[in-house]
Amino acid sequence: MPDYADLPTVQFAIFKNKYATTDKHPEEVGELEMTREFMKALVEKAKTGSMPVLRMAMWNNTSKAGMPYKNFKVEIKQSREAQPVEVEEEDDGLNF
Repeated sequence: MPDYADLPTVQFAIFKNKYATTDKHPEEVGELEMTREFMKALVEKAKTGSMPVLRMAMWNNTSKAGMPYKNFKVEIKQSREAQPVEVEEEDDGLNF
């Protein structure tokens, strides 16, 4: 199983759009800045021939100023490699 603590991640926040004046404007906005390490990991994953898939998590938070916002974490989904399953054989007393 991969060690998820060593995987590159990016985090970003989404806030209420205080400049929205019509229902055609987005209700919430934010920016996502990808690190060089994260981009490099995406490219390496793509070079293996498989499409990179991103996993996302979201938390509702409140800023120190009292403004509610959503905090997101994005990471590259790792494929689970088939691990051999060790099966303990019971000794049934037979020689074969």
